[in-house]
Amino acid sequence: MSENLLLFIYETVSINNHKMIKSHINAIENILIAQSKTATNAGHPNLRGGPREWFIRDFLSAHLPSTLEIGQGEIIDSDSIPNPPRGNYRPQVDVVLYRKDLPKISYSKSDYAYLAEGVMATIESKSTITSEELKQANKSSVVHNKLTRAGSTMLIGTNHKLYSYAIAYEGPASMSTVASWMINHVTSENWIPNQMVDMVVVLGKGVLWNINSFSSLPVNNTNGANWAYIDQKTGNLLTLFTHMLTWTNSTSSPPNTLGYVKNVRFSNIQLK
Repeated sequence: MSENLLLFIYETVSINNHKMIKSHINAIENILIAQSKTATNAGHPNLRGGPREWFIRDFLSAHLPSTLEIGQGEIIDSDSIPNPPRGNYRPQVDVVLYRKDLPKISYSKSDYAYLAEGVMATIESKSTITSEELKQANKSSVVHNKLTRAGSTMLIGTNHKLYSYAIAYEGPASMSTVASWMINHVTSENWIPNQMVDMVVVLGKGVLWNINSFSSLPVNNTNGANWAYIDQKTGNLLTLFTHMLTWTNSTSSPPNTLGYVKNVRFSNIQLK
């Protein structure tokens, strides 16, 4: 495993290397975890708040570029049909990150059909990640990455990969378990790893990512592994933020923002 990685080392960094972005995003991760713990005190599950709402309000809305909007609904392409029969329903997406300069179809005040060309990423936000929850997220990701996405010389970045994330507040003790789930899903469903969820984040516990979808973070992958993961208490939301920086410039032509986090490095990366 490479010691000269492009981006981050979290828990082994000295206090003098605590940069602004790292400190800020780590603080938000701690806030989200605290909110989740507070909500579990409610006497009924329906009163325990929504991890989706906190995640959108405290992280996504405050940190994504203004060229993107946050919504929910489904994703369509030029071949999509209205009112598909049972068994062919389109996946309902928890969070859609969509280009503001492209149109969408409104079903209600909060639900839309988004054109595949304008979807930058999807996010599933869960209270607890399980093998079955991850399987559903992987299934949706596979469906979305098979959609037709027409390119255009007028629209920048319409051919980029449609990234997918799964964010959870609770999960297994080690991200190795999540990696095993991913491997099992490939075997049982005959899915292509590069079409599955690109990153799984369990706040306060760790992060897993598809090695090919995070090429900005090179690892010494001599065994042909598909996934890398880290067990860590902090830096997980920061890892998600850093991955998002690799594709947000597909919506326009901003300066290279990776310099803000160039002095932090990953350590203890495991492959599977």
